[in-house]
Amino acid sequence: MTTIYFVRHALPDYSNPHDATMNLTAIGREDAVKVSQLLQTVVFDDCVSSPYKRTLQTIEPLAAAQNLTVRLDRRLRERERGVIGDHEDGLLKQRWQDFNFAEPGGESLGHLQQRVSAAIDDVLKREPDGTVLVSTHGAALAMIINTFNSDFRYADFMRIKNFTPYVLKMTINKYREIVTQEELLSVNHG
Repeated sequence: MTTIYFVRHALPDYSNPHDATMNLTAIGREDAVKVSQLLQTVVFDDCVSSPYKRTLQTIEPLAAAQNLTVRLDRRLRERERGVIGDHEDGLLKQRWQDFNFAEPGGESLGHLQQRVSAAIDDVLKREPDGTVLVSTHGAALAMIINTFNSDFRYADFMRIKNFTPYVLKMTINKYREIVTQEELLSVNHG
């Protein structure tokens, strides 16, 4: 069985319009230390992250304390947003109702799920009996959870949507089934 500690990034500075280079806020940096303290006794066999700055900054204190090498995987990046417009909540619900729906120039949840699932499949193959730290984003993590538990839907995503950071421990067997799942940290900055 593989145990994965999924970390959704801490609070970013949304004033930066460039998604990939958003830094954490001062509060986000403090919360990154909380993530490190929470996971300080876990021995990780592997560590993989979205290449986005906020995901790396969130696990940076833990990676430094444990001398972890962080592998970057673009498949764990944020969903490509495209043209969102003024009705974000309506679009969000529409995306969850139809995984093939995407805004002009955006990425559907179905496509997002395919790429993040492929990344996690690689993690499971690489560490079939290991413990892995995975740092990613809210929508990406939601699609990972939905991959293993199709009952995880819109209402579940809305519950965790503003958790920055969010740490979820999941144990997955060789049949790609969830054996255990536990929320370890959920800081609501919504």
